[in-house]
Amino acid sequence: MEQIPNLGQIILFGAFVMPGVVSLSIYGLLMPTRPLEWKDVLVQGLFYTLVNYALLVLAVAYIVNPAHLQSNPIEYWALVILVLVVGPIAWPVLWKWLLGTPLARQFLPSPYPTAWDYFFARRETAFVLIRLNDGTFIGGYFGPGSFASAFPAEGDMYLSATYKVDADGKFLEAVRGTRGVLIRKDQYSLIQIFEVPAK
Repeated sequence: MEQIPNLGQIILFGAFVMPGVVSLSIYGLLMPTRPLEWKDVLVQGLFYTLVNYALLVLAVAYIVNPAHLQSNPIEYWALVILVLVVGPIAWPVLWKWLLGTPLARQFLPSPYPTAWDYFFARRETAFVLIRLNDGTFIGGYFGPGSFASAFPAEGDMYLSATYKVDADGKFLEAVRGTRGVLIRKDQYSLIQIFEVPAK
């Protein structure tokens, strides 16, 4: 007969896995990431929980002493929230910021899985020239209201404005009466990106 976990075991499991799972979830919201199987989530959750505890070792040492709960309950529960909630949320945000610094870009590999994700994660405005599979061109504007899908489904995009393009790929006037264009990755063979001229 299998033993049913008691409340203490469930709490212990949560304390050693959930902070890391929270960090993984927050990082997944900030950066394109590969979907993980649950077994991988649990293993990585345990790893990042231990990293979180190592970075907050003084707070952890305070919490594991039950005498502090009686003497300073407000301080005790504030540190519990720091260790179990605030820290796991803050570390991925700080890590993403660190990866964006010039020093980190010089010495650390890019966290973006594809060049597509690297460019569109910056959310910079641009004119986009797309060569369709039949050889014709579509011109568009990637700006506010536009969208580009992310890994692992990168390649699709919505351009909020559409432009007429001649046979050589030169932009002409904007197409009026349209709300933009949706492009799937199986519809084109090349994308060229141009800066938006300064006004």
